[in-house]
Amino acid sequence: MAAAIKLIDEEGLDGFSMRRLGQALGAGTTSFYWHVKDKDQLIDLVMDQIATEVRLDDDAGRPWRERAAYLAREFHAIGKRHRNVAALYGARISMGPNTLLAMDHLLEVLRAGGFERDRLTLAFSSLMTYALGSAVMESRDLSGPGAEGKSAEEMQAMFAEMLASLPADQFPNLVRLIAEGNSGNVDDDAQFEYGLQSMLNGMEADLNRSIDRP
Repeated sequence: MAAAIKLIDEEGLDGFSMRRLGQALGAGTTSFYWHVKDKDQLIDLVMDQIATEVRLDDDAGRPWRERAAYLAREFHAIGKRHRNVAALYGARISMGPNTLLAMDHLLEVLRAGGFERDRLTLAFSSLMTYALGSAVMESRDLSGPGAEGKSAEEMQAMFAEMLASLPADQFPNLVRLIAEGNSGNVDDDAQFEYGLQSMLNGMEADLNRSIDRP
């Protein structure tokens, strides 16, 4: 399984095949069919194996919000480590035991915090979508004119230069953003944490309103 994960991480899903895995392992393709039915089943097993990297050892004595944030960061981290697989979590059903265990643990944390019924479903889905979706966006490949051979930092600098060159009378807010913004403090981690804390603020406020209602 480790070899399949490594191959997908390095070469992507488009280039992944049973034959390519066999070449990487120096084994015949037919030997894999003693263990898995087909490529789809192998990908499902890869997704479930990756879920074991979500650490479920958070402190049960800490507030639900801290525990939920911890787990969101864990899901986000595996999405970034395995960017070629991360998008599949929203595109196909993964029902392996490790995936289910991680999802069940997050539900337990939210339920312990007071979320029930629709609020529980919404809170769970929102956190999972944000954690994995952010990882997919942060890990996407650069493309388009001028992107070839350039790093993310170089592309960001080019984008900032382009915005700064816009006519201020037509695009005052974009030009001002570049002139006043401190881009050194706005990296992927800062953006993720800002969004996560903002989401948790809203979830906590909604939960408190539901408790205060007679």
